[in-house]
Amino acid sequence: MTDYLKKVLNQINNFISGLSPVKKVSMVIIGFVIITSFVGLFYWAGKKSYKPLMTNLSAEDSTAIIRVLREKKIPFKVDKNGKNIYIPPESVYDLRLELATVGLPDSSVSGYEIFDTQSLGTTSFVQNINKKRALEGELMRTINTIKSIKKSRVHLAIPKKSAFVEDQKEPKASVVLDLVPGRRISEKQVSGIGRLISSAVEGLDINKVVIVDSTGKTLSVNRHDNIIGITSDQLDFKRKIENRYEKRIEELLTPIVGEGKVVARVTADLDFSQVSETQTIYDPDGSAVRSIHRNNQSMNGTRPSPYGKPGAITNSPELEGMNQEVNNQIKTGSNKINETTNYEVPKIIRQTRRPTGVVSKLSVAVVLNGKTVRTEDDDGKTVTKTEKWTDGKIQEFRGLIEKTVGVNLKRGDVVDIKNMEFLTEDFEEANRLIRESERREYIKNLTLYSVIGIIIILFFLFVVRPFIKWITENTVESVDTFLPQTIEELEKMQKNSSLPGLEDTLPVIPEKVDPEKVEGEMIKEKIVTLVDSNPHKAALILRDWIKQEAKKDKQIDDSEELA
Repeated sequence: MTDYLKKVLNQINNFISGLSPVKKVSMVIIGFVIITSFVGLFYWAGKKSYKPLMTNLSAEDSTAIIRVLREKKIPFKVDKNGKNIYIPPESVYDLRLELATVGLPDSSVSGYEIFDTQSLGTTSFVQNINKKRALEGELMRTINTIKSIKKSRVHLAIPKKSAFVEDQKEPKASVVLDLVPGRRISEKQVSGIGRLISSAVEGLDINKVVIVDSTGKTLSVNRHDNIIGITSDQLDFKRKIENRYEKRIEELLTPIVGEGKVVARVTADLDFSQVSETQTIYDPDGSAVRSIHRNNQSMNGTRPSPYGKPGAITNSPELEGMNQEVNNQIKTGSNKINETTNYEVPKIIRQTRRPTGVVSKLSVAVVLNGKTVRTEDDDGKTVTKTEKWTDGKIQEFRGLIEKTVGVNLKRGDVVDIKNMEFLTEDFEEANRLIRESERREYIKNLTLYSVIGIIIILFFLFVVRPFIKWITENTVESVDTFLPQTIEELEKMQKNSSLPGLEDTLPVIPEKVDPEKVEGEMIKEKIVTLVDSNPHKAALILRDWIKQEAKKDKQIDDSEELA
């Protein structure tokens, strides 16, 4: 094997030595270009693609995740802001699950595990601070599990307890919510977060919890202010009433005009006045005697008439005995009757308290899409077009709506129905555009790789092949002249051993060789080779030979007949 390699290296050395300086430089340049092209091609084909692992990370989370990637020796890329990390697509989902098991991202939030590393010399001040930090961390973890919330931050202001009730201050809390891009948080979720925090902190009133978003907009409602609280409740109630009316109208008209072809909006004016009244109604025609009270008094008697000289002595009763002889007497009497009749008059006492939130006026607006009609054109194809609803149908719809939501025209309710053409999204067109985009991408990749393949083929055909031919053209001539042309030259070179490296490849010629026999064998082998390579051409040649022989024989026969 070593001798064979030496022979090959000698042949290459002899080949290169026989080249001219221009060809040597050209061969080096072309070789460098070919090697560089292949290296660049393989590098481009083997270049790795990257997919986002995590986005919008904090500095702490980004550092922790990069540390994990380096430990696992996973290639990664980080953008200039350090918030987005990219890794190869095949490792994205497995690594996300693995990072979630170790608490990444948001691993910087500490909960009650902060007490796992407490030392014996910790002061009460440090313990209180750690307790507040742990409570804030647990609240943040809980809030982050709510849908639409990406990240949160909780700050608690818990005052020291005082021995005097009047000096005791109430705790407060503030929350900052970072929402998921494109998502919104509802009022119920905000209220739930407030109740969650107020229930987790002892003595914390929900009105002392302020919730804002990442833009600084206040999301919580101060229920401590009666006016604000009442107004918020009234607006919520008003919207519920309006939504209920809108749903009724759409559910009524959808089976008639079609799904997605009706839009209803209702504005309800509600009266939230609190009225309480008491009314007393008397019925004089229905009076009745309740009671009668009669008092009869009668009195009869006599008394002596006065006589004598007027004066005190005459009128004194002690002197009655002195006047017995006088028979002049006065009779007196009285009769008094007192009657009281009490009548009962029927009366009705009504205490009325009117409910709040009574509808005082309704404004209903309904938009209908046109009626879909399918017709056939001149070619027999089905054509779909939209026609407006007739005035009769519009009036029928109006009557149904008035009865559905309880429209009262006397109180000023308004119903307006418009017939318009809706602009609907054409999903078929969107799917077609997506398919065309995918097809263009496929054709682009196919064309790119095809062009690269064609360039490589053309490079070999028009650059490498002519270059090799140009490099080896003189060498081939020298080899042809170097090799023996006749059997005598071959025998002579074998005797002189002037063919280094070719002794094993050349046939051994016997000492006594018949030149004519060897030449005939060589001609025979050449003919057989030609026939095998092109039998059709050989058959044509044989046919021409036979025709020529037949023609010669015919000419000879004709000449013999003439003779």
